[in-house]
Amino acid sequence: MEKVRVKINNIEVQVPKDFTVLMAAKEAGIDIPTLCYLKDINEVAACRLCVVEASINGQKMRNLPASCVLKVQDGMEVKTNTKRVRNAVRSNLELILANHNRECLSCTRNGTCELQTLCDELGIEDIKYQGEQRRWQVDKVSNSIVRDSSKCILCGRCISTCRDIQGIGILDFTER
Repeated sequence: MEKVRVKINNIEVQVPKDFTVLMAAKEAGIDIPTLCYLKDINEVAACRLCVVEASINGQKMRNLPASCVLKVQDGMEVKTNTKRVRNAVRSNLELILANHNRECLSCTRNGTCELQTLCDELGIEDIKYQGEQRRWQVDKVSNSIVRDSSKCILCGRCISTCRDIQGIGILDFTER
C-alpha cells in the first residue's frame, strides 16, 4: 500500500494514503477527541469535536476540518492543540451540552460517559449557551431497549449501527 508523510504536532508519521487524519494521529500516539466517530461504522463528522488546523505543502486550509473524515495527503501538516482548535472544540462541546439534560449524577452512565469525560478533560462545568431545548421523550416500548432522547447528542451512532451492522434500518433522524 502506498504511504504518505504527514506531520502532526511536529511529529512526522508515514501512513497509508487512505488513512484519515484521525487515524494518522492515533498512529502517532496523539489523542483527538471524538463523540460520533466509530471506525467503519459512523464516520460522519457530526459532533465536530475532532477539528484540526491543517495545511498542505504550506497552503493553510481555510476552515477547521474534521479529522475523522479528512484524508491524509503527502506533505500535510496538522495541528491538534492550537488556541483556535481548543476554542472550537470547547464551543462545539458546549453547544452539544446546551441541548442535553445534564442530570449526570443520576444517570446510569455516570463515570463511564464519553461526554462527561470530555467535559472533565476540558474543564467544562457551566454551559454559557441557554435557550429553548428540544422536547425529550423516553421510549419504553421495548423491554430490552429504553431510548431516552434527553441523552441524545445527535451523533448518529445508533442509526449507523442499526442500518449497517444490524441490517434493520428502523432508526433515523427526524425533525433535526
